[in-house]
Amino acid sequence: MGEQVLARRTEVTVSFGGVDITRDIKPYFLDLTYTDDADDTVDDLKLTVQDRDGVWVEQWLEEAVEAAAGNKLSIGAVIAPKHWGNGDTLDTGTFELDSVDVSGPPATVTINATSLAFSSDIRQTKKSKAWESYNLSGIGREMAAGGGMGYMYLADQDPYYDRVEQTKQSDIEFLKKLCQNAGISIKATDGKIVLFDQADYEAKPPVRIIEKGKGGYDKYKLASGSADTKYAMCRVRYMNPATGTCIEGTAEDPDVSGEQCLEITAKVNSIGQAQALAQKTLRLHNKLALTGTFTMPGDVGMVAGVTILLKGWGGWDGKYIVQRATHTVGSSGYTTQIKIRKVLGY
Repeated sequence: MGEQVLARRTEVTVSFGGVDITRDIKPYFLDLTYTDDADDTVDDLKLTVQDRDGVWVEQWLEEAVEAAAGNKLSIGAVIAPKHWGNGDTLDTGTFELDSVDVSGPPATVTINATSLAFSSDIRQTKKSKAWESYNLSGIGREMAAGGGMGYMYLADQDPYYDRVEQTKQSDIEFLKKLCQNAGISIKATDGKIVLFDQADYEAKPPVRIIEKGKGGYDKYKLASGSADTKYAMCRVRYMNPATGTCIEGTAEDPDVSGEQCLEITAKVNSIGQAQALAQKTLRLHNKLALTGTFTMPGDVGMVAGVTILLKGWGGWDGKYIVQRATHTVGSSGYTTQIKIRKVLGY
């Protein structure tokens, strides 16, 4: 008798408040969607269950609704393909309950969780403060600690500020603006604020090749950006009022032809600092020049920050970084959709 062929399936383990509720939720489970985003935002987890008997609304959701109104409730999930793939699983990390929606008919309950709840102080409270003699890493560390979150700074460069003012802005809003100006990415994930340089992730080897006509995907969409995403160079200038000297630095994108130059005026202390800022700013503007979206059979290895290689797609061939990965498990099985952008050539 030949080797038994086992049916492909995907198991989802769900926990509320650190307690595994997978067995209890199984009769009601409809679908789960996990969105992993690398571009200056938060991760999301959405769980949908059927509630024909009213069990969720009338009994089990009391704690969840109270938590959504202000008290914290942690939610987590693990996606595990069975009898296919390489045996790896995808742990979504820990999320905080953000909202509960009830709709019908048919009666369904949707539980929405996020890695940084909208009600959190770091996201909601507007503050005014002057930060003096701080590095970017120090500002982020202090804000994360104040919000009761962990913190990681994963970038070689660490901008220093003699004085920078936070004016009627939430901590996360102000920190995000600082990061954008410095060319650093910010992400809230698994109870931590993470600041990182995407260039470091772009340098990593591709984890997968997607070749046109070779399978491995169900749908695709490729696009090229508008003119304002394709600067050939960036020039940063600063006229020191005390000395009257001009500090200037430039950066070029070898993948963009023409002479369109992005002009930036910003306070810098050296030519090297001006060049670094020019390169970061050029990346910020050019990074969406070539983009794509692929929908494929579920793949736990497709997460934000990994790189892939496109082959056989003409002008879109090359190395790309995954900006967003959306994993959905439901009645139609397990699918993954990735949003990608081409890695810049400098």
